Amino acid sequence: MLSAPVKKYLSLALLALAAGFLVALEPFSVLALLALWGLAWFALERFEAATLLLVAYLPFQVALNLAPGFDVASGRVLILGLFFIWLLRSLKNRHVEVDSSLPSLLLGCFLLTAVFSLGGALEADRAVRKLLVLFSVLPLYWVLVAQAPRREYVVKLVRSLLVPAGVIALFALGQFGAQFVVGINPLFDFFAGVIAPVFLGNTFAAEVVANPSWLVNVGGVTLLRAFALFADPHIFSFYLGLVVPLFAALLTVDRSVLQRAGLRARGVWLGALLGLGAELATFSRGGYVGMGAGLTVLAVLAWRYLTGRQKRALALGVAAVGALVLATNSSVVMRLLSSFDLREGSNVERLKNWQQGTEVFLAHPLGGVGIGQYSFYLDPTAAYRTPIYAHNLYLDLGAELGVFALLAWVLLILLTLRDLYRVSWRTEDPLLRALALGLIGSLVWYSAHSCFDTSIYAPNLLALLAVILALSRLVVKQTRGDK
Repeated sequence: MLSAPVKKYLSLALLALAAGFLVALEPFSVLALLALWGLAWFALERFEAATLLLVAYLPFQVALNLAPGFDVASGRVLILGLFFIWLLRSLKNRHVEVDSSLPSLLLGCFLLTAVFSLGGALEADRAVRKLLVLFSVLPLYWVLVAQAPRREYVVKLVRSLLVPAGVIALFALGQFGAQFVVGINPLFDFFAGVIAPVFLGNTFAAEVVANPSWLVNVGGVTLLRAFALFADPHIFSFYLGLVVPLFAALLTVDRSVLQRAGLRARGVWLGALLGLGAELATFSRGGYVGMGAGLTVLAVLAWRYLTGRQKRALALGVAAVGALVLATNSSVVMRLLSSFDLREGSNVERLKNWQQGTEVFLAHPLGGVGIGQYSFYLDPTAAYRTPIYAHNLYLDLGAELGVFALLAWVLLILLTLRDLYRVSWRTEDPLLRALALGLIGSLVWYSAHSCFDTSIYAPNLLALLAVILALSRLVVKQTRGDK
């Protein structure tokens, strides 16, 4: 057996040899090799810190333009790398920690049904690409759940979610406000030509700009919606829906409890306000519905734990916001009210999409038409990224993967909500109770918004959903004391 120093120097020698070979072929490839080697070394030495840094990086992930017409979110590569390092560490310790809870099993069943749907796929390339999205992102769930459910790690994971969320929300509000200073066209061109290619990839950015959902017309006024570094305002709204309820729930906790967790009450307040402001600036009507559902459920469940002062402040805050919105006849209200106008153009199209999705689902209820096949099934001439879908996550899952995948997904969310609700009643730890309630609000917000849009194949959003599900499981395990 080789000693540790010998192994270290041998690995360095092999790295130097590979670097020299790559420099002869492509000068810049050595930089990528060194970066990957450094990341791998850091993950091996400080695995827990690597998981936290990856979670914090997810909203900011850049795209890798690997080849003309082929770009990949860097987070997918990092997740797979972290997963294989976790697997190697587990095999070395002769113990692979795999969560066997019912929600985890349902997530596994969902992935299996996606694999089985390949059998009915008419266009294999699309099916494989969609399947790779799932299998390059969802392993993050098992990596995080396998960590020891220590309170300290749970708190660190929450901070890794919330601190970047505050930064992203501030950036989005700055982006939204900038149009009133520099104008819409220059700002649009800047994001289309500079920001989007970096964070979405050259090919995807070109397709997003060609089919822009960045603009909205409200009352005859065209506005550039808030979308930050995401592909469109709807995906950004989904992201806010996963994090804003956590900010809101932590507001119910005493300052002393937050301080012991390394959180500041002012920071939590600021994050909540920035997140809500950014959500309003997305002008996503599905997001507004999700926000109403998630925050209402959170308020109802948290009401019994609020002090009298907090209850009065909440009631006054809601009344003040409602009065201000009604008095100003704001564009936000106009946008929300337009959701109920069945003659409005986008509503007419969405109803057609729902009808079409229902028809496809009923025609292929068991196995669906195959993963990634919905657009090809309706229009064989449509390109891979052509935005043809049912505008409803549940119809999209049923139409492509069949009823068993749909049931697995719905049960996964429902059982997670049930476990979190039990935690909120049983635990005496105010921080864990707040996290459980916040996660309930997040999943309710996401599920309600999913009635109007589909985000499951957006890698950055799917990764963050995996973090929310993993955090939910860690909170449950911490409370139960099980493994």
